[in-house]
Amino acid sequence: MLSKSKRARYLGGALTAVCELMRSYGISKRIAEREFRIALERGYSVGAMSPSREIRPISRLADVCTRWHLEKKFVGPDGAPRPLTWNGEAGTLLHLVRSVVGPEHSRDVVEELISRKLVRKAKDNLWLPRAKVVSPSGFDHAQTLRTATMMERLLRTVAHNSQLKYRGAVLLEVMAQVSRLPAREIPQFKRFTKAQGLIFAKTVDDWLESRNMPRSRRKRVPMREAGIVAFAFHQASRD
Repeated sequence: MLSKSKRARYLGGALTAVCELMRSYGISKRIAEREFRIALERGYSVGAMSPSREIRPISRLADVCTRWHLEKKFVGPDGAPRPLTWNGEAGTLLHLVRSVVGPEHSRDVVEELISRKLVRKAKDNLWLPRAKVVSPSGFDHAQTLRTATMMERLLRTVAHNSQLKYRGAVLLEVMAQVSRLPAREIPQFKRFTKAQGLIFAKTVDDWLESRNMPRSRRKRVPMREAGIVAFAFHQASRD
């Protein structure tokens, strides 16, 4: 198991990477120090909420659209999502959202689905999802929370695997890269990785959704949050 000093150095290296990114975006050191002081107070406050426990709008919207394609009562005879009315007690968009995110934020999620144009209006005030996969749009508050969650997941996964010395029950954590990919290949790299990534994500998502516990049974068995995070990157070659 890693000592406290080794854990501190490891996470300190992650903070250095964040600082380098802030500098590359033109954020001054003074502003960065202010944001880190705020983050320090928030992260070390008693009862502080971790990013994974905060409301993640993009994740909520993605979960709703995915479930709309999978839940039998919301899928038509042809296997496609069934058109739903906005409101009602059963078999409606609001009912679907409640079953995914719970009653507390259900109306907000429906309104966000509409405002972000992730659903389209069919005939007679019925709604359909535009796609099964939801992509973020711009670096807004929702995307900030999503990014924080992705970073937290990566750091926790690496720390978990390091404690096991990468033997036994380790979590998936891989990276494939080259240092001198010709710039002309970048467009094809983007298309290839996106296509392969969506296939991988859809396969895992279908597997997870088929085993996701209904809310009515969540108190009866022990549960864990589980999932994957994957992204592509390219940057200037260092040599």
